[in-house]
Amino acid sequence: MPTQTADAAAMIASTRTIEVDAARERFSCRIHLARRVPDPGQVRPLFVMVHGIGMSHRYYDKLQRKFIEHGDTLILDLPGFGGTPKPGHRMSVEDYAAVIARTLDDEGASGCVVIGHSMGAQFVTELAISRPDLVSRLVLIGPVTDVEHRSPMKHTLMLAADTLIERPVTNLMVGTAYAKCGIRWYLQELPVMLDYSLDDRLPLVDCPVLIIRGTRDIISGHDWCEKLSCHARNGNLVEITGQPHAAHRGGAAAISTAVLTTVEKQARKQAEESAADQSDEPADGRAGDRPLQGELLQEKHAHASFTRSARSYTPGPRSFPQVLELRSITVGDRQCRSYFIGHDTGPSREGRTDRVRPGNGTAAPVFVLIHGIGMSHRYFRRLGAVLAAYGDVHLIDLPGYGWTRRPEHASSNEATADLVGRLLDEAGASSCVVVGHSMGVQSATELAIERPDLVSHLVLIGAAIDVDHRTVPQQAVRLGVNSILEKPLLSMMQSFDVLRCGPRWYLAQLKLALSYPIEDRLPLVDQPVLVLRGSRDVVAGAAWSDRLARTARRGDAGTIDGAPHAAHHSAAGAVATAITDFLSRR
Repeated sequence: MPTQTADAAAMIASTRTIEVDAARERFSCRIHLARRVPDPGQVRPLFVMVHGIGMSHRYYDKLQRKFIEHGDTLILDLPGFGGTPKPGHRMSVEDYAAVIARTLDDEGASGCVVIGHSMGAQFVTELAISRPDLVSRLVLIGPVTDVEHRSPMKHTLMLAADTLIERPVTNLMVGTAYAKCGIRWYLQELPVMLDYSLDDRLPLVDCPVLIIRGTRDIISGHDWCEKLSCHARNGNLVEITGQPHAAHRGGAAAISTAVLTTVEKQARKQAEESAADQSDEPADGRAGDRPLQGELLQEKHAHASFTRSARSYTPGPRSFPQVLELRSITVGDRQCRSYFIGHDTGPSREGRTDRVRPGNGTAAPVFVLIHGIGMSHRYFRRLGAVLAAYGDVHLIDLPGYGWTRRPEHASSNEATADLVGRLLDEAGASSCVVVGHSMGVQSATELAIERPDLVSHLVLIGAAIDVDHRTVPQQAVRLGVNSILEKPLLSMMQSFDVLRCGPRWYLAQLKLALSYPIEDRLPLVDQPVLVLRGSRDVVAGAAWSDRLARTARRGDAGTIDGAPHAAHHSAAGAVATAITDFLSRR
């Protein structure tokens, strides 16, 4: 089993949609949780970020990158925003606060640093009033609504004027979020924001309050924010030079420093008070098990980086409702993601749910699908939706592909397999059916060799690269011919994925893949192996695929009639049947 290097710091991120019972009603809320794998005995603070009206978790990405070095982060997509289902009626600020409280309760959180922007400042203020146990410090960025601007027309004009000084990327993000929210829901919630008297409610907050605004913020003016800081029992105002309303975008570094500085001061004060009462604590007043203690501003995690969460969606229009959850891990500059589809226990498309039960006959399999060069998890969605009728499914995005960041240097298949293994460990998976396509079969093979505890069966679809065609020109010709045979939808998807990957990373990975001797590595696999190809596959020929099947200790070969190289996309049902039949035999 590969060992974790001492300087490697792992990052885990997950996204899930939950149903929350709050205020005697049921709402849908999406959670984006990111955390570092903690050191033994380490307790990290939780930073909770809540968006404003019309927005989603996405515009907190820069601020989250700053906070993740010092604690765990949780961002919400509140009901009706960020693509979550819209409630059937107008929600009050108290309703939103109840949803946030229930969510934090489900996470087992308490004493959080809670941050709200714009209308989100209202939500978190109400949360601090109703549930003081959940909030240790309150941070209000660009809080609304100024008593001088509580008319819909005036607020709309100021919002429009703010777009002239925001960054283009921020305006694009805001416009996309508003479009997803919809004008109807926005207008329905706007009166709620304008009617809420933040200046009257803030004095009821017991915890310390930090008010933050950009000096160019025309929505949350200086006088208004200064008034709020004076109204708070323990308030402080910080202004970020040159920033507009969305100060947490361009001023993320300054805001994180301001927040962490105040948190550090509070932690030291608490430690000193505790040290005065308890003589057995260290003289400097620092207790290692306190979540907000330590040199937060100086704390550094070598090679750690933030992994952003992605949205949830339903894999197929005819499948039963399933939520796709994202998990991710970052080690150094290498990032890997898993899009998880839970086992669908309802009737599948073919009416089969319990056909396969490997092992002791009771446990449903776990499928792990690894894409090929230039691609992403997206072209596995069809197969994943079908396999979900038989067990849990993990669709993998390898480093540099999909929405994962591109590393500085190409990673070996062994290192990639190690990263996938760590991700599956965090997901609690074991004895998985690992499916690799094209050059993804190389990482899948290494995973089976290095982590036999994680792999029960190995499926290689369109295995690359044929030992007789291991040159760049030969591969280019074969891939070009294959593109004519693939479905137009896949060709379009491939174009987008390759462009997102970029030519530099593609060529670096291609060079690595051309040097991988799969014919020598596959005999080291102890698990049953299925080598599968489409009958029209010009990349993985019949002779080559049969050779690999014979090379494996326990190998089978299969062919999908009429399918090209990406057989799992054009003939997902047939490929799923071949895999499940293989599991039944083996």
